Amino acid sequence: MPHRVLVVDDEESIRSLIKDYLEGQGYRVLVAPDCDKALKIFEANRPHLAIVDFLLPPKNGFAVVESMRTAQKNARLPIIMMSGVFKNPKTAVEAREKYQVVEFLSKPLDLEQLTEIVSDALQDLEPDDFEPEAPQMIRPTSISPERKKSVARRKRSGTKPPPRGLSYGGGPPKASASAPDLDAIDDAADERAASPAPREPSMASLIQDGIYVGRPFPELEEEGSIAELPVALLLSSIRYDASTGMLDMTDSGTHRRIYITEGSPTFMQSNAEGENVGALLLRRGRITEPDFDRCLRYMKDKRRTLQQSLLELKLVNEPDLATAYKLLAGQLLPLALGMSGGTFRWRITDAFVGRVPEGRFDAMATLFDGIKRHVHPPQILKFFKGREDIPLVRTTEFEKLLPYFRRTFSATNIAQQIDGGTTYRSITRSMADDASTVIPQLFALGTSGMCVLPELTEANAMEVAVNAAAADIQFGSELDGSGELDLGLEEGGGADLSPEAKKAAARIERYHDDIMSQDFFRIFNASRDTDDETVKAAYFDLAKKWHTDSFANLGLSRGQLRKVDEIFQRITEAYNTITNPQQRSEYIVYLDRKEKGLPTDVNEILRGEQLYDQALAMNRRRDFQGAKSVLEEAVRLNPDPLYYATLGWAVFNVNQKSQVHVTEAVKHLKHAISEQENLPVAYQYLGQICFIRGQHNEAKKWWQRCLEWEPNNIDAARGIRMVHTRGESKNQKGLLSKFLTNKK
Repeated sequence: MPHRVLVVDDEESIRSLIKDYLEGQGYRVLVAPDCDKALKIFEANRPHLAIVDFLLPPKNGFAVVESMRTAQKNARLPIIMMSGVFKNPKTAVEAREKYQVVEFLSKPLDLEQLTEIVSDALQDLEPDDFEPEAPQMIRPTSISPERKKSVARRKRSGTKPPPRGLSYGGGPPKASASAPDLDAIDDAADERAASPAPREPSMASLIQDGIYVGRPFPELEEEGSIAELPVALLLSSIRYDASTGMLDMTDSGTHRRIYITEGSPTFMQSNAEGENVGALLLRRGRITEPDFDRCLRYMKDKRRTLQQSLLELKLVNEPDLATAYKLLAGQLLPLALGMSGGTFRWRITDAFVGRVPEGRFDAMATLFDGIKRHVHPPQILKFFKGREDIPLVRTTEFEKLLPYFRRTFSATNIAQQIDGGTTYRSITRSMADDASTVIPQLFALGTSGMCVLPELTEANAMEVAVNAAAADIQFGSELDGSGELDLGLEEGGGADLSPEAKKAAARIERYHDDIMSQDFFRIFNASRDTDDETVKAAYFDLAKKWHTDSFANLGLSRGQLRKVDEIFQRITEAYNTITNPQQRSEYIVYLDRKEKGLPTDVNEILRGEQLYDQALAMNRRRDFQGAKSVLEEAVRLNPDPLYYATLGWAVFNVNQKSQVHVTEAVKHLKHAISEQENLPVAYQYLGQICFIRGQHNEAKKWWQRCLEWEPNNIDAARGIRMVHTRGESKNQKGLLSKFLTNKK
């Protein structure tokens, strides 16, 4: 019989990954998603080894390990722990010393390393003939009774939760009574199954004296789309329920996690570039850029986390690091509200309490500040898409949150205009000149729970349908399979257009051709240094001018309306690009390459990078002839200075004694430096060529230039020490010296 291994992790992808890999190694693997399930499987199946995640609902992994250790017969059970969050050396030390854990691993896991650890831990344990019981599915314990009741109710009625967080009813405000028992809820649900499902309270019954008294948010799903439920709405719903847990948000490889205690954000982490603690320390001048680069290399070489590397290199101490984490969380929390896409996952757990720095940020101040500074206009327009003409209704949260709202949106405060009759469109039209300040306020009112939009009724269903159709045209959605709405006009028609419509059509044609040829900065009359707030104001002006509303009732053709939509899409794409730091940086590089006549095709650039990586591997294997051929192709696709420098080194090593190869190598290296002066590796290679050819003085000079740009370059520093050790040779004049003469 094979050894039995129990894997405990609340992420299904991690469980499946480890299970598939270890089963391929011949182990029998059992899996569990939470503490209770893990202990039931453990007691019934007597595994030989356990792999336990640190963060598990509803407690942390130490609780599982402690329960496993309770029985004397399990005191020597090999246990491996892992975590993608708690990588502080203190946590690992506690795991080993207090709970006798074999190893504390960091995610993402090195599966080969994990297999070696498992094999070593089980080498003295003989498999047995015990036949494990078939694991029984049990209900997750992390779902709240209220959540379970809501899900059961929706299943019976066949309804879906409301989109984008706009309230369509949802019952009276939350009760303060103690939570009911899960089994009791199941029994009650079974008893009611045969009877007709109770109807949801109507909007009219939930409005008392002009105030909506129901729940201002949809029931919070455990996972979903941020495009449908914005981060602001998620945080507001969690605050309303005073829940404790972790909100994970993922978008295009970026993963952000917010820790929330009783509805209030306490800490945040992010793997996005520039959003880690090292980048913060660098910005604040606590560490230097060379030290930060050294830290990153140390991480890679030693397989350490950033936190471990900073501490082990003694770049900061633990108190300074804890303070930096709190400062970083304060900066990241408002920034997270600007996420417009991706997925979220909400986990109810208190496993992190006491194990992460607690900033105790003001939930409402963070919410409104993040909306004001970081939520982008396209996200707001999408949030209200199709419901611009439905009146906004105050909730019981309105007066309570109004002081926070006033504090953040002190200029042109529109809160008092919400009277049950005003709509998104009526407010934005009456205050068109202040759109850049008014529209974020409307988004804040809707996502904070200060106001809601009424449910659909027979009276307003047609109005909402028309608005939604118009909004779908704006965002390019497919309405009839072609993305067009039949307006009864032929393509290219318009002979009977009014003078005003003809003028509008001419303006559309002229601006469409112009905007499609402009770069994104010119669209907003901005430079590469223009701040985001200025760009945002310009975006609102253009969005108002080129919104489909501006051309309503003019009788324009479908082709002309399609061009209006293309203009709007181009403006939105430009805004999204230059207000995102990473995309803005990449776009500037694209423009620079275009101006220099360099390749801008992404596929060619990526292919060049692949060839460069391949050439580096060949150089390490001393296959310099192969590296030379590969690098020549990389240079053809993308003449990057780094590729030229590496090509020069490969050419030299094909035949170090050939003057022809030396001449060609130096030519490539000098070209690389002329294109990019701050390229340390080019100076490093020149120094190595000189040293090998006996030109020690020249070698020292190039290595010193290398250290000017990269003070921690190990090869250059070692080379200079070798020169001093051997003594400086007499300068030998020759063809090589002529090529290496440094003309300034």
